[in-house]
Amino acid sequence: MPPTHRHPLTLLAILLATAGNAWAEGGQDLQFRASVGLANDSNLFRLPASANAQALIGRSSAAETVRITSLGVNYNKAYSLQRVELDVAVVKYSYQNFSYLDFSALNYRGAWRWSYTPHLRGNLSTSRDQRLNSFIDFRGFNVRNERVTTNTRLDGNYELDANWRLLGGLTQSALKNSLQITSEADYRLTTLDGGVRYVLASGSSAGYTLRSSDGTYTTNRVIPSPGFFDDRFTQTDNELLATWAISRDTSADFRAGHRSRSYPNYPQRNFGGFTGAANINWSYSPKAGLAAGWAREINAFETTNTNFSQTDRFSVGPVWQVSPKAAVRVQLAHEVRDFGGSPSGLARLQRRDVTRDASVSMDWQPTKYLSLSASLQNAKRSSSLAGFDYSSNAINVSAQFTY
Repeated sequence: MPPTHRHPLTLLAILLATAGNAWAEGGQDLQFRASVGLANDSNLFRLPASANAQALIGRSSAAETVRITSLGVNYNKAYSLQRVELDVAVVKYSYQNFSYLDFSALNYRGAWRWSYTPHLRGNLSTSRDQRLNSFIDFRGFNVRNERVTTNTRLDGNYELDANWRLLGGLTQSALKNSLQITSEADYRLTTLDGGVRYVLASGSSAGYTLRSSDGTYTTNRVIPSPGFFDDRFTQTDNELLATWAISRDTSADFRAGHRSRSYPNYPQRNFGGFTGAANINWSYSPKAGLAAGWAREINAFETTNTNFSQTDRFSVGPVWQVSPKAAVRVQLAHEVRDFGGSPSGLARLQRRDVTRDASVSMDWQPTKYLSLSASLQNAKRSSSLAGFDYSSNAINVSAQFTY
């Protein structure tokens, strides 16, 4: 068996053994689930209207229907001040027209919500997520490129008094692509963070967090590099965060920060910028609500012409609780993504993408054990660079049985 599968399967075996004991004790903390879904996408590969689909993908159309089946088990139980949470799922993706994209994923999440005293508590968590790389940026049309992200974190929260909290944590994360992607290369990252938060009885709070990260690229990068691709980096994030409990039915949260990344061998790859977010949640009736927000993120995007991408996303989404068992959601989003940096020092036309998404979805739980979902989505992107425009329509339906 490949080494990359040993850790998830070991966790699954531990989970099933623990779950078996829970089942013997009553089974209320254990749930099994099975789901099946169909996803139809009119433009799976995100090709522009002018593209010669036959030459690029071997078919006249990029439309695809994907069957998604999943089996999972969840365990959630409190032991005095402690709580254990484990979730493991095996997911199979089957493509109707492009069968070379078929794959099976093993995903898991596990957490120990620890508490030493009621005033000193935290989390020890781990996760694994496996999926196909999106063709929004990845342009390898005739190969399957899977992405696996893993994350392990230990954090703590100490209550100094009724209002003040001290926070700290250590995170190890990794990204691994089955095929190399230069713009988002494989890496290992270790992050140490600390902060303070002030909490009011109303639910409002304000705080500050500092994160320091050391990263190493695990792809075959050799120094010196003709493309100025470094083999490691450091990153610092400063963030101010606030939550405002405006009323019983309305709340808002805010984030303002700055990210800076530096490379030891090629400082022309360095970048930095401001990040932030503002969100509001409003329950304007017992059966209806509205969420709206803006967020700015800045992340590495390394090519021969760029160092990073900066994304501003605006979204609004009303929710209607049609009945105790059914809800309808609408989501509208407008995203502007700018690509910056010039590792070579030469002035070039910088890429800008503008994406608009609109979706409507419905969730219905006719019985305690059965959940049904359906959604319609339209996405359009325009770009300052040729070949990156696209338009797509997607329909998704799924059913999940939980016991």
